[in-house]
Amino acid sequence: MKTLHENTILLVDDTPENIEILVELLDGFDLKVAINGKEALETAWEDVAPDLILLDIMMPEMDGYEACRHLRADERTKDVPVIFLTAKTHKEDVYKAFEAGGQDYVTKPFDARELTERVKTQLELKTQREVLSDMNRILEEKVRERTAQLAKANEELKGLDTAKNNFLMMISHELRTPLNGIVGATYFLNDSLADDHELAEFVEMLKSSVDRLERFSTTALLITQLSTNHHISKAQVDFASLVKNVVEGMKDKISSKNLELHTSFPKEMCIVQGQKELLEMAVRNIIDNAVKYSEADHCICVKVEKTESKVTAVFRDKGKGFSKEALDHLFSSFGLGEKHYDQNLGLSLRAVKSIMDAHHGTISVENIADGGAEVRLELPAASN
Repeated sequence: MKTLHENTILLVDDTPENIEILVELLDGFDLKVAINGKEALETAWEDVAPDLILLDIMMPEMDGYEACRHLRADERTKDVPVIFLTAKTHKEDVYKAFEAGGQDYVTKPFDARELTERVKTQLELKTQREVLSDMNRILEEKVRERTAQLAKANEELKGLDTAKNNFLMMISHELRTPLNGIVGATYFLNDSLADDHELAEFVEMLKSSVDRLERFSTTALLITQLSTNHHISKAQVDFASLVKNVVEGMKDKISSKNLELHTSFPKEMCIVQGQKELLEMAVRNIIDNAVKYSEADHCICVKVEKTESKVTAVFRDKGKGFSKEALDHLFSSFGLGEKHYDQNLGLSLRAVKSIMDAHHGTISVENIADGGAEVRLELPAASN
């Protein structure tokens, strides 16, 4: 960065006496001199542009106003500050000087202190503008570099995500084959050892674990498939009837915990565009959770509502609700999953979220003030 007196100043005046005064007052600066407007432009445009121009207004052939307009129109000198030198003090003349592109003006006869202070001010302002311009240029380069790095990292992440999904799908598929054999064998043992109560108890434990592993495998595969491909075949489905049928099919499970069941369904059809099997799975998972985490002798409420634009299903239980930690990470792919009031982790609500995403719907979960939890599903109503 230049020191103050390393700046080059171009002095333009057609009066030799004025030039002499300016040279004396600005002793120490790198000075150039021009005696008319045309010579001023030639000097300013040769080699390196000056850092400041002191420009007389009243000159023959080309006055200071016209010379300044030419300077401003040229890329080489458009940002060089110009201080007009003038004997004119009328406001109109001052306005005209600023309109031509001047930054300041000094009246004749020159006051030494005023002139040097105005020169210093304009040079300091020019230096600050150059510093800011350099900083902006450096920042823009850094932003471009960082943007390129982020774009590259994003492409790498996409590749890793694809590899992860392919791996999960492979693992899920590979688990299915041995699981099918284990499930069949477990159920056969369960039937064969029904009279041997001691062994039957162990077989029941095995059956429960195998069922859980099978559900996990099926759910993990479903989440992976829906995450990689949201395009599913859809047809018109009466969502109210679907929910009602799922509830009917789970009444024995609900009754096994001595839970009351309260339902509310609209008389009209609630048509949505969806895949019936997936929507049934979503509803079944929610009710299964409600039963699992409800305390005995409490109730489960299921309600379906319809508006012009959407169909809503609300499921309420009277369990202990979700912990704050669980609510914060409920639908994270690798978070806490379906953490209810205990420490068990699962994927069922994450699967419901994937199903809702594939149907352009939403799922929301919250705790109820007087105890329990509410799960709400919203789907776009099919247009008639």
